[in-house]
Amino acid sequence: MVILIIAGVGGYFAYKYYTTSSSNTITIGMPLPTNSLIGQNILDSAQLAVNQINSAGGVLINGTSYKYNIVVYDTEEADPSIPIANGVSGVTSLITTSHANFLIGGYRSDVVLAELPIVAQYKELYITFGADTGISTYVQQNYSAGGKYIFDGFVNTTQQSAQYGILPIYLLLAYDERAITHFDTNITKIAILGEDAAWTSADIGAGCNPCTTPSEQATCPLAVAFAAAGFLPTYCAKFPLSPSGGNYNELLGTLSGSGTQAIYMLAAGTETPELISNWGAYPWSGDTGSSGQKPLLLGADVMSEFNGTTSTDNYYQMTSGECGTEMTFGWGPTLPLTLEPTSLAFYNEFEANYSMNPSFADGFIYSSFFYLASAIEKANSLNPNLIIPYLDATNYAGPMGTVAFTSSHGLLVTFPGGVPSVPAFGMQWHTNGELYPLWSSLWAKPDFLATEPALLGGTGAGGTVSFENYQEPNGTLIGNFNVIVPAGL
Repeated sequence: MVILIIAGVGGYFAYKYYTTSSSNTITIGMPLPTNSLIGQNILDSAQLAVNQINSAGGVLINGTSYKYNIVVYDTEEADPSIPIANGVSGVTSLITTSHANFLIGGYRSDVVLAELPIVAQYKELYITFGADTGISTYVQQNYSAGGKYIFDGFVNTTQQSAQYGILPIYLLLAYDERAITHFDTNITKIAILGEDAAWTSADIGAGCNPCTTPSEQATCPLAVAFAAAGFLPTYCAKFPLSPSGGNYNELLGTLSGSGTQAIYMLAAGTETPELISNWGAYPWSGDTGSSGQKPLLLGADVMSEFNGTTSTDNYYQMTSGECGTEMTFGWGPTLPLTLEPTSLAFYNEFEANYSMNPSFADGFIYSSFFYLASAIEKANSLNPNLIIPYLDATNYAGPMGTVAFTSSHGLLVTFPGGVPSVPAFGMQWHTNGELYPLWSSLWAKPDFLATEPALLGGTGAGGTVSFENYQEPNGTLIGNFNVIVPAGL
């Protein structure tokens, strides 16, 4: 007879890994907003990985095959209310009720940050995908107190800005070179908007809301960077996820009144169909900066990546066509392009299985099941303490790039030879209702790192940046053009 005395969380940890040693199943708990298109896509990418791994023989531990099994908790975190309590309840339930061996998921940084103390308390290995730099900070500050069990498998905000934060700079140069002549004057006046969520703080700042004067904008990191590159920032603020009055016309009126020529937006929630619908339909005739035409709209808009076929999974239809000419930037093979050797195969299989294109996080989620499996096999155990050293040494090439981790368990993005190990990808909706590839950080030649002095301290060696399929805000199709980045910029 074996008697186990269970005492608190530590006892639960011992009990859990004692009992699972006799099971041939690895239970993955996934806290996700499955009530949204974003969460459903994430779950689909996870299931695709599980199906492939299980059909190939599963995960081998001491010669025994273990099969992945997914258990989901709907956190509803894509909702504009950002229900943080749902995330905390979710990870607690997945750990204590579902007895998940590991957690993979999380999306909203606000929610993920609240989940971390629970995960650390239970010593549950959690691969999450929030963009806030606070996740890695938590790991670093609490490493020996449970932080070591947390890994952030997604590109954080600072790393994101280092790549697609420079796109307005390239467009500024394109206007300066007259490669694009949409406006009467060069494009300089830019507004910077971030949804009211934790992950945008690194770019928007917290010093004022809004920031409209140069002294105020000194607290807005992106405004400082854009000003250094030659822009005249007109506005920097977080915008509400649920606007008073039911629309964003008041905000757009403020931007129009300040002569805004371009809007740089950071948004990862479900609120943007309303914002983009308002932007497209707004009467910009009084905007002197944009010659009475609607300003350029670019940035990171997660919802605008969805290129399905129905009014619920196709952004053009969601916005009644108003998203035409919006540019959005994200990660991974959202469209069938070869960003990495496995990108096209991943895209094709995802679309074949789910009749939908992958979105920003899907390649990262998909890859996590493979590099976790590799770490488990190398450790020959389900004990996270034995697995963590192998996760620390991860060097996995997936459809969105190469996964490696920093000492604080953040995703490591390097620039070998000036080429990013996890490349950004740009798209643009056209007025014909189609989503086209626009730009990739892989196309910035000859040295990507050298062409971004404003945000990464490049060497000033210059280079040529290529755009494809570009359409102006008035609907004029420009097609392809290059931007010559002068040496020493």
